[in-house]
Amino acid sequence: MNFESFIQYELEIAEGDKPVTVLQDASGNAGCGVGATVWDAGLVLAKYLEWQTINGSLDLANKTVLELGAGTGIVGLALAKMQPKSTIVLTDKAELIPLLQCNIELNGALNAKAQCLDWNTDSTDFEPDVILVSDGIFASDLHQPLADVLQRVAGTKTRVLLAYETRVFSDEVNFFALWSRDFTFHDIKPADQHPVMRSEDIFVFEGRRKSSLGA
Repeated sequence: MNFESFIQYELEIAEGDKPVTVLQDASGNAGCGVGATVWDAGLVLAKYLEWQTINGSLDLANKTVLELGAGTGIVGLALAKMQPKSTIVLTDKAELIPLLQCNIELNGALNAKAQCLDWNTDSTDFEPDVILVSDGIFASDLHQPLADVLQRVAGTKTRVLLAYETRVFSDEVNFFALWSRDFTFHDIKPADQHPVMRSEDIFVFEGRRKSSLGA
């Protein structure tokens, strides 16, 4: 993949003196689709994870994190920097893997790796401790595949964090109906999110498999 037309995006985080830097195809000329750009919901999710790290409520040492639809990888790479003892697996469609690998190398993220994962057919050979999804429900034809892949890859103790920017409420309700078949979930209130990087149009949900209740 030729990255000459790509531009850099930098996200300042509290950990370390360097921002997380990713290449993105803001013009769309590279033909990688919408996943090759940084989306606002991803920034809100990354900063929520930063806020949890700062206040001590998130410790992912020796834990494995799976990001679905990672795109540029900015969420997972931010987490890789904030939680250096974790393992971050960034997944997306095959055409985005070169971009993910490039951004991993750009950040020197030794605890992160890129892997192709098709929501319609693929699974994983490990049980993630955390699953991250940002703006994975922007199109209605993604709802069933996302619900299906979450059902396949989430374990009984997996924590799912899903952030999205609201667009068509009636469509989004349909996704949550699908997700509720196997998971219970709740929204993260704005007061519990990052004090600056949050939006009234972007929602963050936490979910777990129903079978994990009481475990």
